Amino acid sequence: MHPTIKRVAKPIFRAVRPILPAPLLLWFKGYSEMRFWKGLYSEERKLDNDHYEYFYTTFFSLEKDWYTGKTLLDVGCGPAGSLEWADMAGTRTGLDPLVEQYRTLGIDKHKMDYVCAPVEKIPFATGSRDVVCSFNSLDHVDHLDTAIDEIFRVLKVGGSFLIIVEVNHKARPTEPIEIWEDALRQTLARHGTIASWRAFPIRYDHDIYRSLREGSPIERMPDGKEGLIAAQVIKGA
Repeated sequence: MHPTIKRVAKPIFRAVRPILPAPLLLWFKGYSEMRFWKGLYSEERKLDNDHYEYFYTTFFSLEKDWYTGKTLLDVGCGPAGSLEWADMAGTRTGLDPLVEQYRTLGIDKHKMDYVCAPVEKIPFATGSRDVVCSFNSLDHVDHLDTAIDEIFRVLKVGGSFLIIVEVNHKARPTEPIEIWEDALRQTLARHGTIASWRAFPIRYDHDIYRSLREGSPIERMPDGKEGLIAAQVIKGA
C-alpha cells in the first residue's frame, strides 16, 4: 500500500472501527496478513527464516543447547518456518489461525509442525510446553488478556515466555490491539518473574528485526512513544 494511502487510511479506520462488524474486521485482518506474506513469497518462491535462530538464542542470551529436548510453541508463527532451526528440540509447533491458507506458501515442506488455531483457544493441555514465544504477533490478536492467559496456561511452571511486541501505538487494521508498555509489564508480572525487559525504538523504515538487531536497548520507552519490547518471563507456581 502506498505510504500516502496508509496515512489517510489509518485515522479513517480508527474512526469507523467501533461500528464495523467483528466478522468484517477479522476478514480484513486475515486478508491483509496473507497479502503481506504473498508479496514476500512472490519474489523468490520462498520465505526467508535465517534470522529466527539469532532472535531465539543470542538476542535473548540463550544457547542453542538450552532448547535441547524442550517442547516449543510459537504463537502467531506465520508461514516462514520460525522454528526450522530448532532441530534439537523435543517438539516444535507453530500456531496460527491462517495455517490452512499458509499451505499455499510451502509450509508443508517444513520440519516443524503447524496447528491452525487462534492464541485465544490454544488446543494443547495445561502445562504442556516448556517454551512459548510470540515474536511480532501479540498486537495482532483479538483479545489480549485471553491470549496471555492461554499462553501461560499451556506453559509449564518454570517455563519461559519469550515476547517481542510493538507497544504504545493506536489500533491498526491488522494490529487491532493497543498494547501499552506499563500495562503489559504489570500483566506479565502477574503470571511470573520477568527475567529480562528491554525497550527499543523502531527505526529503518519500520524494519522491526533490524531495529532490534542494530538498535541500542533502553529501560523503557518514553511516554507515548511507539517502540518494541523484548522480554523473557518465567512462569511462577
